[in-house]
Amino acid sequence: MTRPIDLTGKRFGRLVAIKPVGNDKHGSKQWLCECDCGNTAIVVSSSLTKGNTRSCGCIASEKIVARNYRHGLRRTRLYHIHQGMKQRCGNPSHSSYKDYGAKGVKVCDEWKDFEKFYAWAMANGYTESMTIDRIDNSHGYSPDNCRWVSAFDQASNKKNNHNVTWNGETHTLAEWSRITGIRSELLRYRLRRGMDLNLVFKK
Repeated sequence: MTRPIDLTGKRFGRLVAIKPVGNDKHGSKQWLCECDCGNTAIVVSSSLTKGNTRSCGCIASEKIVARNYRHGLRRTRLYHIHQGMKQRCGNPSHSSYKDYGAKGVKVCDEWKDFEKFYAWAMANGYTESMTIDRIDNSHGYSPDNCRWVSAFDQASNKKNNHNVTWNGETHTLAEWSRITGIRSELLRYRLRRGMDLNLVFKK
């Protein structure tokens, strides 16, 4: 007769065998096990030794949650921002590729994984009203070169905005409009007429 193997204290995945607790209805020896998550489970010894059972069930639950998590996020605005970013930089058929991927703008390896991009976004001030902005337009999309800004701020950062220096400060017309309270259309009109800057910004 084969002597039962003592599994006391041995680890099997997340489970540690504590003590035998009799046999199941088929006569197989069962063990009370403690899981790393804090729960306990009664497992047949052969399931432990063959690697068929490696947790109290929490591993399977975590996989289900992870699948639902990923699936649910695909319906979010942030997911579409991520996809748009990758398409602009990596798909030659995309309408904006000529201004991004064709000019060497890339998405860093880390951010090719949406969940890592999502984690960064949540830790760095993302809200539904924000858009992603590259701090240095000569570099690509990465954690150290990106930030979340309002649509207004991003519009002000575009390369075709008109920068004007007055009283030692340089701003775009959109920013000067916000600072002075003068409509940007009026500021642009005055500049086109060649007016002195003190008159351009006079209310």
